[in-house]
Amino acid sequence: MLFLTTRVEHTSEQIFKIKQLRQLVEKCEDLSVGTEDTLLTKFLHYTRWDTIKAYQAIHAYYEFKMRHPTWVARHPIEHYRQLFYGAHCRYVMPQVDRNGRVLVVFKTVDGFRDYPDYLQSLVEMDDLIFESLLLLPRVQQNGITVICDLQGTTRNFLRQFSPAFMKVVNEKNGVLPFSQRIVHIIQRGFLMHVTSTLFMPFMNKEFKEKIFTHDGRHLSKLREMVGYESLPAEYGGPGTNVLDTNLIFNHLSQNAEYLEKLQTYGKI
Repeated sequence: MLFLTTRVEHTSEQIFKIKQLRQLVEKCEDLSVGTEDTLLTKFLHYTRWDTIKAYQAIHAYYEFKMRHPTWVARHPIEHYRQLFYGAHCRYVMPQVDRNGRVLVVFKTVDGFRDYPDYLQSLVEMDDLIFESLLLLPRVQQNGITVICDLQGTTRNFLRQFSPAFMKVVNEKNGVLPFSQRIVHIIQRGFLMHVTSTLFMPFMNKEFKEKIFTHDGRHLSKLREMVGYESLPAEYGGPGTNVLDTNLIFNHLSQNAEYLEKLQTYGKI
């Protein structure tokens, strides 16, 4: 099952490193966070089980949250229900990609007229989605693949993408504890090309190497890299692979208590 979160059997060395990291976090007076295995292992997987680097990554992650409090989810899960089902722009596929990574689809859908704080809400929704996926052992181990479909980009979006905004996007990309993140950008037409052109200069070199672009008309490269069986039908996958908002929102709802608890974690 995609959302399987049963207890993972760790090696004796991994158990030692989890305990070691827990002790470091518990002794730190600057951190007010939990020390549950799920939180610790996502940072350990991210740093290939280097305890010191994992400890530093926790600090960097919560330092970002402290400096940019509007860039993280700040409300109960139910607060976002209307936008999830009104915009239909965030999805997860029921099958992993050919490399075992959970496949996420982000679409640019112009909701600025219907939702006054639309961009802010998207930022918070994405934070929730990433936190919820990082609960999954397979995501901690293998990472995720993200399809960013920019074909719905309008001038309303372009007005929001200031250099300051893009700088923070890059900062957050640098602290998200995914062991691997592959991004496929689908674009078609002038506005979409402008959008990706705006994004790329702000991405660090390491992250840029994980970004692949597709023109929206010829998706054979996307099918080859992701795997035909995993792709949504609209990108050349099987006709039964329909994008369904219920999959991601149900996952969020089932983990609502813990996800809302995570919102209280931070640096002092």
